[in-house]
Amino acid sequence: MRNWLVRIRASLALLVERRVGLFLSIDLLFLFSAIPLAFGGTGRATEFWFPLFIIPSLILGVPMLSECVAVERRSGTLDLALSSPGARFYFERRAVAVAALMIVQGWFGIFFARAATEAFPLTGPLIQIVVVSLFITSVTLNWSLRLATPGGVIFATFATVAVFLPWFMSNPIYPPAMAGHPMTIDDILKVAKANLVLAGAAGVFYLYSLQRLMRPETIIT
Repeated sequence: MRNWLVRIRASLALLVERRVGLFLSIDLLFLFSAIPLAFGGTGRATEFWFPLFIIPSLILGVPMLSECVAVERRSGTLDLALSSPGARFYFERRAVAVAALMIVQGWFGIFFARAATEAFPLTGPLIQIVVVSLFITSVTLNWSLRLATPGGVIFATFATVAVFLPWFMSNPIYPPAMAGHPMTIDDILKVAKANLVLAGAAGVFYLYSLQRLMRPETIIT
């Protein structure tokens, strides 16, 4: 476990390079501004979903992921990295590090929302955080292997998210007190449908990424 944490930390440090202070400042800004933003609305737990998870994942997670391959392109060592043993895991490990960071922050936000506002089922939100994080990660990794610049990767990722917007923007937090009744089968199916669509899309984009990693010459050119 300690080795994994060290690797994740090293991967994140490589992706943010000297901008770690900037990323941390923006992240903390979202975390602190989310509290009055949420309570400034209805004061319900549902208000926490977007400012504490969705927005930071897009504003911070996507730019970090866009650097997965760009770091090697800028340093001129992409061909060396792709020719080394285990090159596939070399880039995947960076993406997994960012995905883990998004999941941890998302789970923190969910537990905070439940403690600060009202009781609601945790299973759905916790699962959807993992699914959405993997979706963002697989989409961005795919484009980072196909496009040469981080800006192009970010734009392509946001465009892809826009295609899946109805499912991506689905809010899984369901306070029974607000609805006046516990979750029904229809409510559960709605959340499950969003997760299945995003999970399926994440799998497809990951397979495209894997196909690209198996042909290193297509990444270099």
